Amino acid sequence: MGRPPPNVLVIVFDCGRADDLPGGPRAVTNMPFADRLRREGMWFPNAVSPAPWTVPSHASLFTGLYPWEHGAHAKSALKLVGGIPRLPSLLRERGYRTMSLSANHLISPDLGFTEGFDRAAWAGWWEPYLRVSGSGHPPHTLDDGVGPASSSLSRLQHGPAWQALKLSSRVVYRFPFVTDSAGRFSQRLRHPDARELPGVSPWIEPTLDRWLSETPAEKPVFTFVNLLETHEPYYPMSEWRSDVLGWLKRGRARQDHVGWLAGSWTPTADEYRQLHELFRENLRDADRRLAGIAEVFQRHGRWDDTTVVVTSDHGQAFGEHDVLFHMLRLEEPLVRIPLWIRRARQRSPAGEATGWASLVDVAPTLAEDAELPYPLVSSGVPLGQLRDRPRPGPVLAAADGLVWKTIIPEHERGRLSEKRKHEFDRILVAGWEGDLKVVYDATDDRICAYDVRRDPDERTDLWPIRGPELAGLAGEVRGVAGRMAESSSVAVSSDVEERLRSWGYI
Repeated sequence: MGRPPPNVLVIVFDCGRADDLPGGPRAVTNMPFADRLRREGMWFPNAVSPAPWTVPSHASLFTGLYPWEHGAHAKSALKLVGGIPRLPSLLRERGYRTMSLSANHLISPDLGFTEGFDRAAWAGWWEPYLRVSGSGHPPHTLDDGVGPASSSLSRLQHGPAWQALKLSSRVVYRFPFVTDSAGRFSQRLRHPDARELPGVSPWIEPTLDRWLSETPAEKPVFTFVNLLETHEPYYPMSEWRSDVLGWLKRGRARQDHVGWLAGSWTPTADEYRQLHELFRENLRDADRRLAGIAEVFQRHGRWDDTTVVVTSDHGQAFGEHDVLFHMLRLEEPLVRIPLWIRRARQRSPAGEATGWASLVDVAPTLAEDAELPYPLVSSGVPLGQLRDRPRPGPVLAAADGLVWKTIIPEHERGRLSEKRKHEFDRILVAGWEGDLKVVYDATDDRICAYDVRRDPDERTDLWPIRGPELAGLAGEVRGVAGRMAESSSVAVSSDVEERLRSWGYI
């Protein structure tokens, strides 16, 4: 028998905008492990997410299909429906053991993301708000398709105390220091000797450790991990005992995405800058989590024979084009993502890659490495083909507007003007080729074009003078917009609606 295929590890830094991470033009210096890992493989300075938010982008990561092909977006099913071929299912058929560990509570069975995994664990929606060390066990699990299992904490979702906690999640973005201080106080009481606060969903590493212990050493594994340190709300990393005033100043930073959408709050330039600084501070903790996951693989003797992909599901804006956080738009900070791959059995040289890349390229690349008996049906390109040459066609992305009719809670809807609705509830499609980006606004039937190498801030519209040479790319993005508009929405469960609302999505 031949040598078994390599292990596969895919790590998503949720909301990890590319320019601040290693390899980016404004890269931080507090991610030494991530930077070292990036340099060990190929990295793509021109990588794009197919969508500016969680659900459609993760569906593209797992399937190699664009949102208008898999249908998991706001104008269609808003979930990855069963039956669409996806990477974890195909790898399991190949003999892999498969595991999903997500700090993002949307990567769950309700939205179709656990199909193909032998075991899956995902966060409770409250975990980004209260960062405290727990039992080391996830609140939600799915084991070998038997059915969801929940921890004792997740079963306490009843009564007035729970309703109060849900209400607090809707105001935490306006007063984030309240839950931050509560979490720090609880952590000090329970773990007085702990030097650092735990990361979001600290059960991920011990759960991975237990699973690898149970998995036969000769079995290859596919592990997907979503880390949430780069997602809002952002809490300051400084300790309150040593710098109370500094912690309080940064901890008071308003992070009110819903208020910004409704037009009831317009952040100042200083407020945007402060939020961006908090994001950059939290990258240190993201690096620590990445190193911890690698340590678990090393402890089980699997690291050297593991292909590792590090990426993000989308970017994050801090005032660029007057946008806060993510969703709704396709400006560069919202869709440019890190994408690095360190292959266990090097099929192509390490170093900076030339071509445009996308999340849709990840699944066909890993399917190729696993030597599946048949190719994955995909719109992506194996990443090795983009090492030294341009992509054979454009890379594409789409924004699907407001989730359902509005992402504004009922008490805010009266303050959302028709102008504001018109501004945000629209289909946008972008295509990148060479140095140029074309953006089509299907609502206003308007096209813009930018040279993103010379004009990364997208200030100068080149369409009036370069329109004729971009007619082919423009036609392609128009066609995608038509496919998005033809989709039909379906209802989702009240539980999924509540979890989307807890993060300001609805």
